[in-house]
Amino acid sequence: MDNLSYFISVFPEYLSNVILSIDNSLKENINEIRIRLNKPIIIYIRDCAYFLNCNGKLTDSWSKECVCINKTDFDLLCDKLCNNSYHTNMQTMVDGYITAKNGSRVGIASTAVIKDNSVYSIRDITSLNIRIAHSCNDCSKKIIDEICNDKLPSIIVAGKPGCGKTTFLRDYARLISNGYLKKYIKVSIVDERKEIASVFDVGVNTDVLSGFEKSKGMEIAVRTLSPDLIICDEIGNTKELMSVKNGFLNGVKFAVSVHLGSENEISKNSIIVPLIATGQFDCIVLLESYTDKYKIINLTEKDNENHRNINDNYFHFINRCNCCS
Repeated sequence: MDNLSYFISVFPEYLSNVILSIDNSLKENINEIRIRLNKPIIIYIRDCAYFLNCNGKLTDSWSKECVCINKTDFDLLCDKLCNNSYHTNMQTMVDGYITAKNGSRVGIASTAVIKDNSVYSIRDITSLNIRIAHSCNDCSKKIIDEICNDKLPSIIVAGKPGCGKTTFLRDYARLISNGYLKKYIKVSIVDERKEIASVFDVGVNTDVLSGFEKSKGMEIAVRTLSPDLIICDEIGNTKELMSVKNGFLNGVKFAVSVHLGSENEISKNSIIVPLIATGQFDCIVLLESYTDKYKIINLTEKDNENHRNINDNYFHFINRCNCCS
């Protein structure tokens, strides 16, 4: 069962029927379903928002005929997504998401319950952001052909949320692990939110650390799995940066993703800057949302002016951190 079919199976019947009636050419490109309590349901197809009419027609404007969900059905849907156990899912719900039974991540908006000055639990869920993960076999092949010449590189995959970074990393792992480079490279995927691997094919020579914090997962992979390549989605804090640096010290290559608004923001990005300053990454693969367009920024050229600027900014960044500590 693909991801969309799974969610259709847990939706209220009237919502399932409406989505099933959508034209297949549109349905297969759904990437988000936004469900808000007592508000119109919004479906994102690529980068465009659509409302659902009761007859299954998509419209780009809201009207009273659009499908909404009431509290009874909304609460029942939340129960199903949590497998009828809020307690089991509370750790991730505090972080703003539920991992559904099929491995997909569902973002949630709720009210925080504070204890000892920190978020202890949540209550009153009002919004669900269902992300429909897709596999796209061979979507990374063209880029692999361009960046993997005589050696396996370390790469930063960058772009806006929803541009396909996770889809790219999933296919990258599958091809690299399956011998596309004339060698069955050992790959470890650190899949904290269970989004990269879950129900997807990620290759015959791939090990998956599922549900571990990224920093801990990278530490385990380096220590026990002897990977050639570690793949990790959404690097986002200093602890994770240190785990990447430790991996490099142990001879491991990395393919990591980072949120980035545009190429112009590279030298200001607080995650990309220290990643590049390790001197171990070979290139940035900059993806453009919902297109086949991409740009590869070479980080190994000594005359790369942008690279020098990034390193200058990194040292300013480190000095600021030291002053604040």
